[in-house]
Amino acid sequence: MPRFFAEIIDAGDAVIRGKDVDHITGPLRRRVGDTLSIRDDGRGFQARIESVTRHEIRLSILKTEKLEDRGFRRIRLGIALVAPRDMDEIMRLCSELGVHDILPLVAERSNFRQVTQARRRRWEDIIREAVKQCERRSIPRLYPERDMTSFLKEDSTRWPERLIALKDAQSGIGEIVSGDDVGIIIGPEGGWTDAEVSLALEQAFVPVHLGRTTLRAVGAAVAAISILGA
Repeated sequence: MPRFFAEIIDAGDAVIRGKDVDHITGPLRRRVGDTLSIRDDGRGFQARIESVTRHEIRLSILKTEKLEDRGFRRIRLGIALVAPRDMDEIMRLCSELGVHDILPLVAERSNFRQVTQARRRRWEDIIREAVKQCERRSIPRLYPERDMTSFLKEDSTRWPERLIALKDAQSGIGEIVSGDDVGIIIGPEGGWTDAEVSLALEQAFVPVHLGRTTLRAVGAAVAAISILGA
C-alpha cells in the first residue's frame, strides 16, 4: 500500500487533504480506527484514522517508521526533452529507481523546446506519486529546463562526476564510476549532435555506453539510473 503524504501537526496529529482522501476512503476502503502509513518530506509514520470528511482525513500518529533510499549514491540525470508520454515514464521510473536530481535539457534534436507550467506540475505530481508508491526517503528534485550550452558551461560544473551516454563509448557505465555523487546526460531520440558532444567533452564529461544495443530515451534513462543506483 502507498505511504501517503500528510501534513504533520506538532501535537502528534496529521491531516491528509486533496485527491488522496477519495483514494483512501474509496478503493482502499479505510475507515475511522484503521491504521495508515503516512509521511512528510523525509519521515515515515504509522497513524490511526480519527475522523473522515469529504475533504480531509484526520489522524493520530502512533509511531515513527524509518524510510530508506535505494542506494548511497546521489544520482543526477540530465535528460533531453523527448515525447511528452516518454518524459512522463522517465519521471516515474527514474524516481522509483533512486534518481535525486532531474534536469530536462533542450537539445538540438529535442521533440519540444519549452516546458509549460501545467506540464511541470504534472511531472512533479508523477514524481511524488512514485515516491509515495515505492516509499523512498528522499524526494527527487525537478529543475527547470535548460538549453544544452548553458547547462554544459554553467550547471554541469557543479556535478562532481560527469558522464555522457554514447553508444560508441569505449567504457560501460558500470566500469568507471566510483564516487557517491555522479551525473549522466542522455540524449533525444535523434541523438546528440557532434557540436553537443564536443562541448560536453570539453567540460570533462566522460563517454559511457549502456550496452551495445540501441536504446530509446526511456530505456536509456532507466538503464543508467538502475546501474548507478544498484
